[in-house]
Amino acid sequence: MATENLVTEQFQLLGIDVEKEVLTKCVSLCEDFDVDAETFIEQWMAFSLNYLNSAPPTLENLDAFTRKEFSKRASSRTNAAAKEASVSITGSSLTVYGTPISIQSDNNVLSNYMTATPKRVKLETEAISTPQNELHPATYSPTTGRSLKYSSRPNPGSVVHSYGEEKQLELFSRTNDLNDLSNLNIVQISNDVGDLYTKAMFGFEMLQEKASIFDSHITYLSKCIMKKADITESTSTRHKTQIVVTVAGRIECDADARLNPKSVVLQGTWEESLSQAVPVDIDNVKQYSLFPGQVVVMRGINPRGDQFIAHEILSDASKPVPDPKADMMNTLEGTLSMVMAAGPYTTSDNMTYEPLKDFITYIGTHRPHVVIMTGPFMDVEHSKIKDNSMAETYKSYFEKLIDNLAELNTTSPYTKIYIVSSLKDVFHVNIYPTPPYSTRRKYHNIHFLPDPCTLNINGVVVGLTSTDVLMNISQEEISFGPVGDKLSRLCAHVVQQQCWAPLWPPPAAQPCDAALWAAHAHLPCTPHLMLLPSNFRYFVKEVYGCVMVNPEHLTKGLGGGTFARVLIAGGSRPSEFISAQIIRI
Repeated sequence: MATENLVTEQFQLLGIDVEKEVLTKCVSLCEDFDVDAETFIEQWMAFSLNYLNSAPPTLENLDAFTRKEFSKRASSRTNAAAKEASVSITGSSLTVYGTPISIQSDNNVLSNYMTATPKRVKLETEAISTPQNELHPATYSPTTGRSLKYSSRPNPGSVVHSYGEEKQLELFSRTNDLNDLSNLNIVQISNDVGDLYTKAMFGFEMLQEKASIFDSHITYLSKCIMKKADITESTSTRHKTQIVVTVAGRIECDADARLNPKSVVLQGTWEESLSQAVPVDIDNVKQYSLFPGQVVVMRGINPRGDQFIAHEILSDASKPVPDPKADMMNTLEGTLSMVMAAGPYTTSDNMTYEPLKDFITYIGTHRPHVVIMTGPFMDVEHSKIKDNSMAETYKSYFEKLIDNLAELNTTSPYTKIYIVSSLKDVFHVNIYPTPPYSTRRKYHNIHFLPDPCTLNINGVVVGLTSTDVLMNISQEEISFGPVGDKLSRLCAHVVQQQCWAPLWPPPAAQPCDAALWAAHAHLPCTPHLMLLPSNFRYFVKEVYGCVMVNPEHLTKGLGGGTFARVLIAGGSRPSEFISAQIIRI
């Protein structure tokens, strides 16, 4: 509603002083023709520039302005509704669905001052009545409505997998309260130089710099492996010898296809081997699990200097799990409730985000202390994004989704939401490690994190990523002998290599910046809890003293998926104080 103060403010922004009686006339016109102060001033400035040579508003000028600009509007008001329902638009037209009515009036105002007649854009609201909190973007095609397969999913809210002691699992049934915890302190662990995420020009790296980065990585990790195995010396990969020696390097593939037992190559360090590579014969190795990019230490012989015959392969450089009570001033007092979910958050046939709304309802009902959400929120491979049918920017719609999450502040005011970015999001940068999301608004209960990252929650270290590390390694790994179950073995690679992305070269869909990889893709320690979302079936396992959680995805194609809820209490080992359940959405 227009007032004298609003009209005065709009004129002052344009450097125009207006008399009192003119202000009163302007307010009266705004009320008569149902326009706000900003729109009225915009129309007046256009009229003044075109017909009055930028003259200031007077009573006489306002009368002329009214006759010129609002006469057509007043005469057409009576039959506007009938025209909207029955008019037949000829020629080329473009219809936008799911747009608020206020945008329609703005479009009509702008069209009055166009010198040429452009392609007409007709904005329509959905014919189907929907709730006020309905989530869907403005599109150039009618929305498909709800997913029938998701709506008819079996057993929503049921527990499909549990991990932990029975007494602690019973605590999942109660509603959480702020009194469960005191002095909750959550911080992101920085890298060795104190950075949470390094600002960089993605991809601007010299080959010499990349070579130096990887050589330093091989040198450091091989020394960690040798220290754990009580090995003191190593030699060049090309050193001729018929006695058993130790060599260190990185696994590479000497073939255009994926790695196989006959294409294993070991690249040495610059200091010991001048970065030379040597083919490796692994027929005599009793057990192994190898993939490109893995740093290993081998024991064997090299009779002619052109092929290393391996007898044993070592790859364990894992760091110890820290004591959660090492810092007596920052220990967990009480029981921490945590919920974890991985994107995508809508089914593959629409953009209505029904699973996300159900997830928000669950959070509002159970009120966990911490919620971890990993991207993607708007998957670049989604059918509704690939067909370019959205009539608004991807970023603006993402911010609508975050606004809906922020409304949890009313139903669950003490819940802290941490969102991990994903390079699969269409509105975000396509680089790994991925910087955190950003929005124009700031939310006190929502925090954005890079991918990957590590949190310290009152001494409990939690590792987070949105990348499917397990599937990436699985597609390139070869194994032989008694190497344990596949999922535990894949999880162990992440801990053993102290790295969130040990596979090199990375998959084509994961463009990686070597400098950022060196700065942010390595584990500061072995976490107590690690979130590893994957296309593999959901699981919760303890590997190297770390509880690995794969909640799978909140949606799977046209249907619903799963998410995880975790309880963290007092204890010395993660298996003693961490319990988890996998829930159907």
